[in-house]
Amino acid sequence: MKIQRRFIQHLLLGFAFWLLLLALTVPLTMEGILPKLGFGSERYEWFVIVVIGLVTILWIIWCGWYFGSPLLLMMKWITQLGNEDFSPLIERNKMYNRKGKFKLRFRLYQEVINQLDDMRAQFQKSKGERAQLEKAKRDWIAGISHDLKTPLTYIKGYTTLLLNADYDWSKEEQQNFIQEIDDKSSHMEQLVQDLNLAMRFDGSQSIPICKTTQNIVSFVQQVLANVSNDLRGQKHQFELQMETHDLTMKFDPHLLKRALQNIYMNAVIHNEAAITITTTIKKQQDTVNICIQDNGIGMAEETLQNLFNRYYRGTTTEQQSEGTGLGMAIVKSLIEAHDGTITVESMLQQGTKFIIILPILVD
Repeated sequence: MKIQRRFIQHLLLGFAFWLLLLALTVPLTMEGILPKLGFGSERYEWFVIVVIGLVTILWIIWCGWYFGSPLLLMMKWITQLGNEDFSPLIERNKMYNRKGKFKLRFRLYQEVINQLDDMRAQFQKSKGERAQLEKAKRDWIAGISHDLKTPLTYIKGYTTLLLNADYDWSKEEQQNFIQEIDDKSSHMEQLVQDLNLAMRFDGSQSIPICKTTQNIVSFVQQVLANVSNDLRGQKHQFELQMETHDLTMKFDPHLLKRALQNIYMNAVIHNEAAITITTTIKKQQDTVNICIQDNGIGMAEETLQNLFNRYYRGTTTEQQSEGTGLGMAIVKSLIEAHDGTITVESMLQQGTKFIIILPILVD
């Protein structure tokens, strides 16, 4: 290691400095100082031992300062980091000379100092990210409470109307009320499923993957058919492009369907105007690439950077939201559970593109 080699070099230089100091002080003392003080030659040997001892003690003190003072400063820095104070070390200027370079004794530990500096920057960044995450959690809790309260309010209202004995509702009106209650119940069920999946991915539990061998092209066609038949998706145009109609691989149809539906419904919900959603399926060696692209409103840079972050919601609690803010984080976890990857590209008013890469596994 560089530090070990540099430490040996500095120690040898220090030892050479000690020998040089002895070579200067002993003759000077014996031939210059002692004769002037009137000491006889028979007492020189005692003074030589004393001089050597004093020089050695001074050299040891110097070595302790040279090798130890940087360590003390770094220990102070580590203590500061341990107390979660990630500001730059106040005494950091002691490490540098006027030219802005490490002083010789600090140059010995320059890798350690650089690592501590990097660690401090990482801790400071992590502290900021934790603060942002805590804020996102608080906002998310407020949002999910709002989202759960809204369908509950509808269910409570329609149930109260049905149970009101003062009104004689027609069969058609009763059917409409029941349909609304069913829709809102399905919405709540979706929210609860999102929470359950998120907690399982976030904790030590793992989502069981039950892979079966299926035609991925036919599977995507079926998912597209379900989304396009949804009332919210009927005004949008869905296109499917593929190189072949027969592409067999192993995957969990339930979990992959959930991931694809979340992506499609995300595009449907956040684009009020009619858009075109194009899905392209390509085989590349041992992987299949599923590209889902739309020409909608796109995403802002902040939303793009935080899209797969848990608890991030692109809307405020005052805006209408169909999800928990966990949808895209769940999508990423579901794709990674298949040993795949997902990336996203988007610009405001220029649409959004998701690229899913899955390994082709066959029996």
